[in-house]
Amino acid sequence: MKNFILATVTFFATLMSSNAQSNLDIDPCLRPFYHGVASGDPLTDRIILWTRVTPENLGTDPVNVEWKIATDTTMTSIVNSGTFITNQDRDYTVKVDADKLAPNTYYYYQFEAFNRNSPVGRTKTAPIVNTESTRLGIVSCANLEAGFFNVYKVMNERNDMDAVVCLGDYIYEYETGGYSPNPSTNRFWQPANEITTLSDYRSRYSSYRLDPDLRRNHQLFPWICVWDDHETANDSWMLGAENHNEGEGEWADRMDYGKKAYFEWLPIREVGIEDPYQIYRTIPYGNTIDLVLLDTRLQGRDIQAGTSGEVVESDTRELLGSDQRVWMTDELIKSTAQWKIIGQQVMMAPFGAPETAINGDQWDGYPAERERFFKIITDNEMNNVVVLTGDIHTSWANDLPTEEYVFLTGEGSVGVEFITPSVTSPGLPISVGVEAIQVLNPHMKYIELKQHGFVLLDVNEQRAQADWFYVSTIDTDSNAYSYGASWLTKDKANHLTKGTAASIPSASYAAVAVPFSCPVNQSLSTADFSKLKVLSLYPNPSSYFFTIQYNLEDTGKVEVQIIDNAGRLVKNYVSGKEPGVWTERYPTNNLSTGIYFVRIVSQNNSTTQKLIIKR
Repeated sequence: MKNFILATVTFFATLMSSNAQSNLDIDPCLRPFYHGVASGDPLTDRIILWTRVTPENLGTDPVNVEWKIATDTTMTSIVNSGTFITNQDRDYTVKVDADKLAPNTYYYYQFEAFNRNSPVGRTKTAPIVNTESTRLGIVSCANLEAGFFNVYKVMNERNDMDAVVCLGDYIYEYETGGYSPNPSTNRFWQPANEITTLSDYRSRYSSYRLDPDLRRNHQLFPWICVWDDHETANDSWMLGAENHNEGEGEWADRMDYGKKAYFEWLPIREVGIEDPYQIYRTIPYGNTIDLVLLDTRLQGRDIQAGTSGEVVESDTRELLGSDQRVWMTDELIKSTAQWKIIGQQVMMAPFGAPETAINGDQWDGYPAERERFFKIITDNEMNNVVVLTGDIHTSWANDLPTEEYVFLTGEGSVGVEFITPSVTSPGLPISVGVEAIQVLNPHMKYIELKQHGFVLLDVNEQRAQADWFYVSTIDTDSNAYSYGASWLTKDKANHLTKGTAASIPSASYAAVAVPFSCPVNQSLSTADFSKLKVLSLYPNPSSYFFTIQYNLEDTGKVEVQIIDNAGRLVKNYVSGKEPGVWTERYPTNNLSTGIYFVRIVSQNNSTTQKLIIKR
């Protein structure tokens, strides 16, 4: 994404811990479910339920987690329940495919471990038949260091969405300060280094999920997710990435680490047979929508090669890969839904000047793949194709033009594309006006290049309408926002029409119960008020290093002590820190095989975890 910003401007005119402060913090009332609850991938009769439990004593012992799902917030009308066994091999995450559910129905769910309850989560199944409308919140590109997640806060207060669709860049992989930090917010992700190992990716998700607005959004709405590049590394492709360099290990290993952590920490259903980390899949919403989710990033993408030349123009150049393309073609052809909605990562519409594209990371860098996609639509006389896109931190409504496109009427468009702005990541600092871009790209009907926000997609039998909403600031914690614009495509029109106002939700949304952020009627013991907690310690057993993530409640000196099985202090790392979450990596290659203890000592408290060294 950073390369795209630079290209647009040109075209149109650690072994040890960092001392960066973090204001992320744990909420004691959530113990041991500090990362909250989540749901996702709704079907008519089932839905994924998620949580992460943090044992007081981390280790290899499995943890039994009870779960239940009910039709009421008091969790008395239970329709299904069970037990899930988790352990450190899956980072103590819990993911249940809860079935025996009714279609188009709100449900409430809760977990229990160590005689403590999680918050109650709310979710909703997909319908079997047509409904008055389906309303999806569309988001992407949430850089925690760039600002507050006010977009999630605003969505939480609206309460009028069936699900949230995240089109990627849920996290970012850079080191602290590596990409657009916002000095006014004092927000820092953990770990402070660029993430390259499984421990790193897990810790980054952990730090993100301590953000209260993101955590609350997961609690209130089911999520439907695909990754983009920053869940692994910037401008990634099948065999590498722009931000993967010599000395950062093998790309295949790093990619697998990113994928594994993604599937551990997000409520995504595992649908792959040969590939357990397959994200392309279809989620039907009655007879109205087939939501076809693609992987234009890691599944079959050839390396980015610019926007001109023989390589880019090659007929064999791929963005999807043959397996996914065959699957997608079959899904689209067999679909009987009125609207075929494609959720994917990068801009599909051409963008540039005649014979000159701007960004080789988008479909412009893979023109043969785009032509193949358009041909599937035209050869099969498909109507009502809507493409949803993230990635570029800005807002666009585009027709998808063929060579016969007529911009005054929209004739020759095979479908439309709605692009959501970012949650916090920076827009495009270009001086050329929107009008100048549209002169060169008349199929682009709406462009907004600076504001942060989300799209609310409202779909019914008459039209699919995208409403853009923008938050007033990301520099401070705020729930202020405004309506931006609406664009829609009418049934079988296959091109855009300007909307006159935002879509109006059914009154039924307002009547739905909203669960509390913390468990109800759950007392806090004295131990709960000690916020010195170890959230993770891995790998354990360790060979060369271990990563520890902990929450600190005091300002001042902190000691990380390594003690052998005889009680002798063998290492003592001393530093000064502020309250919040910290992630640190320590070497173990100079320790003999055996059992050790890692003890963290703050101003007023201490906590100890067992560590096994194994060669």
